[in-house]
Amino acid sequence: MFNFQIIKKSKKSLARIGKIKTPHGEIITPAFLPVATLGVIKGGLTFNEFLSTGVQAQITNSFHFLDLDYIDVIFKAGGLHKFFNFSKPIFTDSGGFQIFSLGRGNEFGLGKIASIFPEEQKKKSKNQLKSLQKRNNLIKKISEEGVWFLSPRNGRLIDLTPEKAFDVQNKLGADFIYVLDVCGTPLDDYFLTQKELEISHQWFNRFIAQYKKIKNIENKQQIFGIIQGGLFDDLRLKSAEFVNNLDVFGIAIGGALGKNKKDMFKILKVINKKIDFNRPHHLLGIGSLSDLENLIKQGIDLFDCVLPTRMARHGMALIKRGFIDIVRKKYQKKFEPIDKDCDCFTCKNYNLAQIYFLFKAKELLAGHLLTIHNLYFFEKVLQNIRNKILSNKI
Repeated sequence: MFNFQIIKKSKKSLARIGKIKTPHGEIITPAFLPVATLGVIKGGLTFNEFLSTGVQAQITNSFHFLDLDYIDVIFKAGGLHKFFNFSKPIFTDSGGFQIFSLGRGNEFGLGKIASIFPEEQKKKSKNQLKSLQKRNNLIKKISEEGVWFLSPRNGRLIDLTPEKAFDVQNKLGADFIYVLDVCGTPLDDYFLTQKELEISHQWFNRFIAQYKKIKNIENKQQIFGIIQGGLFDDLRLKSAEFVNNLDVFGIAIGGALGKNKKDMFKILKVINKKIDFNRPHHLLGIGSLSDLENLIKQGIDLFDCVLPTRMARHGMALIKRGFIDIVRKKYQKKFEPIDKDCDCFTCKNYNLAQIYFLFKAKELLAGHLLTIHNLYFFEKVLQNIRNKILSNKI
Protein backbone atom coordinates (compact mmCIF):
# COMPACT_ATOMS: atom_id res chain seq x y z
CA MET A 1 0.00 0.00 0.00
CA PHE A 2 3.00 2.29 0.58
CA ASN A 3 5.81 2.62 -1.92
CA PHE A 4 8.52 5.04 -3.04
CA GLN A 5 9.66 4.82 -6.64
CA ILE A 6 12.36 6.95 -8.27
CA ILE A 7 11.15 7.85 -11.76
CA LYS A 8 13.94 10.05 -13.04
CA LYS A 9 17.39 11.04 -11.79
CA SER A 10 19.24 14.15 -12.86
CA LYS A 11 22.55 13.56 -14.62
CA LYS A 12 23.93 16.86 -13.33
CA SER A 13 22.93 16.84 -9.65
CA LEU A 14 21.17 14.80 -6.95
CA ALA A 15 17.77 16.06 -8.08
CA ARG A 16 15.20 13.38 -8.88
CA ILE A 17 11.54 12.81 -9.66
CA GLY A 18 9.84 10.31 -7.40
CA LYS A 19 6.42 8.84 -6.68
CA ILE A 20 5.18 8.11 -3.16
CA LYS A 21 2.21 5.76 -3.09
CA THR A 22 -0.12 6.02 -0.06
CA PRO A 23 -3.61 4.78 0.91
CA HIS A 24 -4.86 8.30 0.14
CA GLY A 25 -3.27 8.79 -3.25
CA GLU A 26 0.09 9.41 -4.86
CA ILE A 27 2.57 12.24 -4.30
CA ILE A 28 4.89 13.18 -7.15
CA THR A 29 8.14 14.54 -5.73
CA PRO A 30 9.74 17.01 -5.27
CA ALA A 31 6.61 18.12 -3.40
CA PHE A 32 5.58 20.88 -1.03
CA LEU A 33 3.59 20.15 2.13
CA PRO A 34 1.72 23.23 3.37
CA VAL A 35 1.44 23.41 7.14
CA ALA A 36 -2.10 22.73 8.37
CA THR A 37 -1.37 23.41 12.03
CA LEU A 38 -4.75 22.25 13.33
CA GLY A 39 -5.79 20.05 10.42
CA VAL A 40 -6.82 22.85 8.06
CA ILE A 41 -4.81 25.35 6.05
CA LYS A 42 -4.81 28.77 7.70
CA GLY A 43 -6.78 31.06 5.45
CA GLY A 44 -9.98 29.05 5.62
CA LEU A 45 -9.58 26.86 2.54
CA THR A 46 -12.13 24.12 1.94
CA PHE A 47 -10.91 20.77 0.64
CA ASN A 48 -12.08 21.62 -2.90
CA GLU A 49 -10.19 24.91 -2.77
CA PHE A 50 -7.14 23.03 -1.55
CA LEU A 51 -7.43 20.69 -4.55
CA SER A 52 -7.69 23.67 -6.91
CA THR A 53 -4.20 24.80 -5.89
CA GLY A 54 -2.65 21.54 -7.12
CA VAL A 55 -0.92 20.87 -3.78
CA GLN A 56 -0.70 17.13 -3.18
CA ALA A 57 -0.60 16.66 0.62
CA GLN A 58 -0.35 18.53 3.90
CA ILE A 59 1.46 18.29 7.23
CA THR A 60 -0.34 18.74 10.55
CA ASN A 61 1.05 19.42 14.05
CA SER A 62 0.15 16.60 16.44
CA PHE A 63 1.45 18.68 19.35
CA HIS A 64 -1.47 21.10 19.21
CA PHE A 65 -4.09 18.34 19.29
CA LEU A 66 -2.33 16.95 22.36
CA ASP A 67 -2.29 20.41 23.94
CA LEU A 68 -6.02 20.85 23.19
CA ASP A 69 -6.74 17.37 24.62
CA TYR A 70 -8.48 16.45 21.36
CA ILE A 71 -6.70 13.21 20.42
CA ASP A 72 -9.47 10.85 21.53
CA VAL A 73 -12.20 12.91 19.87
CA ILE A 74 -10.43 12.72 16.50
CA PHE A 75 -9.72 9.03 17.02
CA LYS A 76 -13.42 8.34 17.64
CA ALA A 77 -14.27 10.31 14.49
CA GLY A 78 -12.03 7.99 12.44
CA GLY A 79 -8.85 10.06 12.31
CA LEU A 80 -7.77 13.32 10.70
CA HIS A 81 -8.92 12.40 7.19
CA LYS A 82 -12.53 11.85 8.25
CA PHE A 83 -12.65 14.54 10.92
CA PHE A 84 -11.56 17.23 8.43
CA ASN A 85 -13.04 15.69 5.25
CA PHE A 86 -9.56 15.56 3.74
CA SER A 87 -8.87 12.64 1.40
CA LYS A 88 -5.30 13.45 0.34
CA PRO A 89 -2.16 12.18 2.15
CA ILE A 90 -1.47 13.68 5.57
CA PHE A 91 1.83 13.88 7.45
CA THR A 92 1.99 14.58 11.21
CA ASP A 93 5.09 15.74 13.05
CA SER A 94 5.99 14.39 16.49
CA GLY A 95 6.10 17.61 18.48
CA GLY A 96 9.89 17.83 18.64
CA PHE A 97 10.04 21.23 16.95
CA GLN A 98 7.22 22.61 19.12
CA ILE A 99 9.20 21.50 22.20
CA PHE A 100 12.17 23.45 20.80
CA SER A 101 9.91 26.46 20.19
CA LEU A 102 8.61 26.42 23.77
CA GLY A 103 12.14 26.22 25.14
CA ARG A 104 15.31 27.81 23.82
CA GLY A 105 13.76 28.75 20.50
CA ASN A 106 11.24 30.91 22.33
CA GLU A 107 13.83 32.39 24.69
CA PHE A 108 15.91 34.14 22.06
CA GLY A 109 13.76 34.21 18.93
CA LEU A 110 15.77 31.37 17.37
CA GLY A 111 14.80 29.52 14.22
CA LYS A 112 16.33 26.48 12.55
CA ILE A 113 18.83 28.90 10.99
CA ALA A 114 20.33 31.38 13.50
CA SER A 115 20.32 34.35 11.13
CA ILE A 116 16.53 34.41 11.44
CA PHE A 117 16.99 36.39 14.70
CA PRO A 118 14.50 39.29 14.76
CA GLU A 119 16.33 42.63 14.84
CA GLU A 120 14.59 43.64 18.06
CA GLN A 121 15.92 40.51 19.78
CA LYS A 122 19.48 41.37 18.76
CA LYS A 123 19.20 44.75 20.46
CA LYS A 124 18.05 43.38 23.83
CA SER A 125 20.42 43.61 26.78
CA LYS A 126 21.64 40.50 28.58
CA ASN A 127 19.39 41.27 31.53
CA GLN A 128 16.38 41.62 29.25
CA LEU A 129 17.18 38.28 27.62
CA LYS A 130 17.50 36.58 31.01
CA SER A 131 14.12 37.97 32.03
CA LEU A 132 12.61 36.79 28.73
CA GLN A 133 14.14 33.36 29.24
CA LYS A 134 12.69 32.99 32.73
CA ARG A 135 9.22 34.05 31.57
CA ASN A 136 9.04 32.16 28.31
CA ASN A 137 10.69 28.79 28.90
CA LEU A 138 7.77 26.38 29.21
CA ILE A 139 9.96 23.27 29.17
CA LYS A 140 10.22 21.78 32.65
CA LYS A 141 12.44 18.78 31.93
CA ILE A 142 14.03 16.87 29.05
CA SER A 143 15.64 13.52 29.86
CA GLU A 144 16.15 10.08 28.39
CA GLU A 145 12.63 9.25 29.58
CA GLY A 146 10.85 12.07 27.75
CA VAL A 147 9.91 15.73 28.04
CA TRP A 148 7.64 17.61 30.43
CA PHE A 149 6.31 21.04 29.51
CA LEU A 150 3.63 23.56 30.41
CA SER A 151 0.78 24.05 27.96
CA PRO A 152 1.15 27.41 26.17
CA ARG A 153 -2.65 27.62 26.25
CA ASN A 154 -3.58 26.96 29.87
CA GLY A 155 -0.37 26.18 31.77
CA ARG A 156 -1.20 22.55 32.59
CA LEU A 157 1.70 20.10 32.81
CA ILE A 158 1.97 17.74 29.81
CA ASP A 159 4.34 14.85 29.34
CA LEU A 160 5.53 13.52 25.98
CA THR A 161 7.51 10.31 25.65
CA PRO A 162 8.46 8.47 22.44
CA GLU A 163 5.72 5.94 23.17
CA LYS A 164 3.14 8.68 23.69
CA ALA A 165 4.30 10.53 20.57
CA PHE A 166 3.61 7.36 18.61
CA ASP A 167 0.25 6.70 20.27
CA VAL A 168 -0.88 10.28 19.58
CA GLN A 169 0.04 10.10 15.89
CA ASN A 170 -1.39 6.61 15.58
CA LYS A 171 -4.75 7.81 16.87
CA LEU A 172 -4.68 10.84 14.56
CA GLY A 173 -4.27 8.36 11.70
CA ALA A 174 -1.97 10.29 9.36
CA ASP A 175 -0.32 8.41 6.49
CA PHE A 176 3.18 9.42 7.62
CA ILE A 177 4.30 9.93 11.21
CA TYR A 178 7.60 11.18 12.62
CA VAL A 179 9.78 9.92 15.44
CA LEU A 180 10.14 12.13 18.52
CA ASP A 181 13.44 13.99 18.58
CA VAL A 182 15.29 16.69 20.51
CA CYS A 183 15.53 19.67 18.17
CA GLY A 184 18.64 21.69 19.11
CA THR A 185 19.48 25.30 18.36
CA PRO A 186 22.15 26.77 16.05
CA LEU A 187 23.95 28.01 19.17
CA ASP A 188 24.34 24.62 20.91
CA ASP A 189 27.93 23.54 21.54
CA TYR A 190 29.33 20.15 20.58
CA PHE A 191 28.74 18.41 23.91
CA LEU A 192 25.13 19.56 24.24
CA THR A 193 24.42 18.57 20.62
CA GLN A 194 25.99 15.16 21.23
CA LYS A 195 23.83 14.62 24.32
CA GLU A 196 20.69 15.66 22.43
CA LEU A 197 21.63 13.27 19.62
CA GLU A 198 22.07 10.35 22.01
CA ILE A 199 18.67 11.03 23.58
CA SER A 200 17.05 11.34 20.14
CA HIS A 201 18.48 8.01 19.00
CA GLN A 202 17.17 6.30 22.15
CA TRP A 203 13.77 7.86 21.52
CA PHE A 204 13.78 6.65 17.89
CA ASN A 205 14.25 3.03 18.98
CA ARG A 206 11.49 3.28 21.57
CA PHE A 207 9.11 4.97 19.10
CA ILE A 208 9.64 2.21 16.52
CA ALA A 209 9.29 -0.52 19.18
CA GLN A 210 5.90 0.95 20.10
CA TYR A 211 4.94 1.04 16.42
CA LYS A 212 5.79 -2.65 16.01
CA LYS A 213 3.53 -3.67 18.89
CA ILE A 214 0.48 -2.95 16.76
CA LYS A 215 -0.25 -5.62 14.16
CA ASN A 216 -0.68 -4.66 10.49
CA ILE A 217 -0.16 -0.95 11.17
CA GLU A 218 2.31 -0.85 8.27
CA ASN A 219 -0.72 -1.02 5.96
CA LYS A 220 -2.03 2.27 7.35
CA GLN A 221 0.96 4.33 8.51
CA GLN A 222 4.65 4.68 7.78
CA ILE A 223 7.45 6.34 9.74
CA PHE A 224 10.02 8.99 8.91
CA GLY A 225 13.25 8.94 10.89
CA ILE A 226 15.04 12.23 11.56
CA ILE A 227 18.74 13.00 11.11
CA GLN A 228 19.99 15.27 13.89
CA GLY A 229 23.51 16.43 14.84
CA GLY A 230 23.31 20.20 14.55
CA LEU A 231 26.28 21.99 12.99
CA PHE A 232 28.80 19.20 13.57
CA ASP A 233 29.85 17.02 10.64
CA ASP A 234 30.74 13.89 12.61
CA LEU A 235 27.45 13.98 14.54
CA ARG A 236 25.43 14.48 11.35
CA LEU A 237 27.22 11.50 9.75
CA LYS A 238 26.70 9.40 12.87
CA SER A 239 23.00 10.23 12.91
CA ALA A 240 22.60 9.59 9.16
CA GLU A 241 24.11 6.14 9.56
CA PHE A 242 21.90 5.43 12.58
CA VAL A 243 18.71 6.47 10.76
CA ASN A 244 19.74 4.49 7.66
CA ASN A 245 19.62 1.36 9.81
CA LEU A 246 16.16 2.07 11.21
CA ASP A 247 13.09 0.32 9.83
CA VAL A 248 11.54 3.53 8.50
CA PHE A 249 9.95 4.51 5.19
CA GLY A 250 11.56 7.94 4.80
CA ILE A 251 14.31 10.12 6.17
CA ALA A 252 13.86 13.67 7.40
CA ILE A 253 16.61 16.20 8.06
CA GLY A 254 15.91 18.18 11.21
CA GLY A 255 17.45 20.21 13.96
CA ALA A 256 19.64 23.27 13.69
CA LEU A 257 20.74 23.99 10.12
CA GLY A 258 23.43 26.58 10.77
CA LYS A 259 23.84 30.28 11.31
CA ASN A 260 23.05 31.15 7.69
CA LYS A 261 21.98 29.50 4.43
CA LYS A 262 25.58 28.75 3.49
CA ASP A 263 25.82 26.58 6.61
CA MET A 264 22.58 24.83 5.68
CA PHE A 265 23.89 23.73 2.29
CA LYS A 266 27.18 22.64 3.86
CA ILE A 267 25.27 20.45 6.34
CA LEU A 268 23.25 18.89 3.52
CA LYS A 269 26.39 18.05 1.55
CA VAL A 270 27.86 16.33 4.62
CA ILE A 271 24.68 14.32 5.21
CA ASN A 272 24.60 13.27 1.56
CA LYS A 273 27.83 11.32 2.12
CA LYS A 274 25.88 8.80 4.20
CA ILE A 275 22.13 9.21 3.67
CA ASP A 276 20.18 6.39 2.01
CA PHE A 277 19.08 7.64 -1.43
CA ASN A 278 16.56 4.84 -1.90
CA ARG A 279 14.15 6.54 0.49
CA PRO A 280 12.36 9.92 0.25
CA HIS A 281 14.13 12.85 1.94
CA HIS A 282 12.21 15.56 3.81
CA LEU A 283 13.87 18.83 4.83
CA LEU A 284 11.85 19.85 7.87
CA GLY A 285 10.54 23.39 8.18
CA ILE A 286 12.39 24.88 5.20
CA GLY A 287 10.71 25.99 1.99
CA SER A 288 11.79 29.40 0.76
CA LEU A 289 11.05 29.77 -2.96
CA SER A 290 14.49 31.22 -3.63
CA ASP A 291 16.14 28.07 -2.24
CA LEU A 292 13.89 25.34 -3.65
CA GLU A 293 15.80 24.50 -6.82
CA ASN A 294 19.19 24.40 -5.09
CA LEU A 295 17.78 22.26 -2.26
CA ILE A 296 16.28 19.85 -4.79
CA LYS A 297 19.71 19.59 -6.39
CA GLN A 298 20.88 18.29 -2.99
CA GLY A 299 18.41 15.40 -3.19
CA ILE A 300 15.54 16.88 -1.15
CA ASP A 301 12.15 15.42 -2.10
CA LEU A 302 9.76 17.01 0.41
CA PHE A 303 9.46 20.47 1.95
CA ASP A 304 7.13 21.96 4.53
CA CYS A 305 6.88 25.62 5.37
CA VAL A 306 4.39 28.18 6.68
CA LEU A 307 5.74 30.81 4.27
CA PRO A 308 3.05 30.95 1.54
CA THR A 309 0.11 30.93 3.94
CA ARG A 310 1.68 33.30 6.48
CA MET A 311 2.58 35.78 3.73
CA ALA A 312 -0.98 35.60 2.43
CA ARG A 313 -2.43 36.56 5.81
CA HIS A 314 -0.19 39.62 5.84
CA GLY A 315 -1.13 40.81 2.36
CA MET A 316 1.87 39.49 0.43
CA ALA A 317 1.36 37.71 -2.89
CA LEU A 318 4.02 35.54 -4.53
CA ILE A 319 5.07 36.51 -8.05
CA LYS A 320 7.91 35.54 -10.38
CA ARG A 321 10.28 38.23 -9.13
CA GLY A 322 9.51 37.58 -5.45
CA PHE A 323 6.39 39.06 -3.88
CA ILE A 324 4.26 42.17 -3.75
CA ASP A 325 2.68 43.77 -0.69
CA ILE A 326 -0.93 44.39 -1.73
CA VAL A 327 -1.63 46.48 1.38
CA ARG A 328 0.47 49.30 -0.12
CA LYS A 329 -1.60 52.22 -1.39
CA LYS A 330 -0.23 52.00 -4.93
CA TYR A 331 -2.51 48.99 -5.49
CA GLN A 332 -5.69 50.87 -4.51
CA LYS A 333 -6.62 51.55 -8.14
CA LYS A 334 -4.84 48.66 -9.89
CA PHE A 335 -7.65 46.91 -11.75
CA GLU A 336 -5.57 43.95 -12.88
CA PRO A 337 -4.88 40.49 -11.42
CA ILE A 338 -1.89 39.69 -9.23
CA ASP A 339 -0.36 37.80 -12.17
CA LYS A 340 -1.83 37.94 -15.67
CA ASP A 341 -0.33 34.53 -16.47
CA CYS A 342 -1.69 32.82 -13.34
CA ASP A 343 -4.71 30.53 -13.67
CA CYS A 344 -5.58 30.33 -9.96
CA PHE A 345 -9.13 31.14 -8.82
CA THR A 346 -7.99 34.44 -7.31
CA CYS A 347 -6.22 35.77 -10.40
CA LYS A 348 -9.09 34.70 -12.68
CA ASN A 349 -11.77 36.37 -10.55
CA TYR A 350 -10.27 39.25 -8.55
CA ASN A 351 -8.02 42.23 -9.18
CA LEU A 352 -5.46 44.02 -7.00
CA ALA A 353 -7.78 46.92 -6.17
CA GLN A 354 -10.45 44.56 -4.85
CA ILE A 355 -7.97 42.64 -2.70
CA TYR A 356 -6.44 45.90 -1.44
CA PHE A 357 -9.89 47.05 -0.34
CA LEU A 358 -10.63 43.75 1.40
CA PHE A 359 -7.43 44.02 3.44
CA LYS A 360 -8.13 47.64 4.36
CA ALA A 361 -11.68 46.65 5.36
CA LYS A 362 -10.21 43.75 7.38
CA GLU A 363 -12.37 41.23 5.56
CA LEU A 364 -11.30 37.60 6.04
CA LEU A 365 -11.79 37.00 2.32
CA ALA A 366 -8.60 38.97 1.62
CA GLY A 367 -6.22 36.47 3.24
CA HIS A 368 -8.32 33.61 1.92
CA LEU A 369 -7.86 34.73 -1.69
CA LEU A 370 -4.11 35.25 -1.28
CA THR A 371 -3.71 31.84 0.35
CA ILE A 372 -5.24 30.22 -2.73
CA HIS A 373 -2.93 32.20 -5.01
CA ASN A 374 0.26 31.60 -3.00
CA LEU A 375 -0.27 27.84 -2.73
CA TYR A 376 -1.11 27.62 -6.44
CA PHE A 377 1.99 29.67 -7.29
CA PHE A 378 4.21 27.51 -5.05
CA GLU A 379 2.97 24.34 -6.72
CA LYS A 380 3.55 25.82 -10.20
CA VAL A 381 7.16 26.59 -9.27
CA LEU A 382 7.65 22.98 -8.18
CA GLN A 383 5.93 21.67 -11.28
CA ASN A 384 8.32 23.72 -13.40
CA ILE A 385 11.30 22.28 -11.49
CA ARG A 386 9.97 18.74 -11.99
CA ASN A 387 9.63 19.43 -15.71
CA LYS A 388 13.22 20.70 -15.83
CA ILE A 389 14.46 17.48 -14.20
CA LEU A 390 12.47 15.40 -16.68
CA SER A 391 13.95 17.33 -19.61
CA ASN A 392 17.52 17.07 -18.20
CA LYS A 393 17.78 20.83 -17.58
CA ILE A 394 18.63 20.26 -13.91
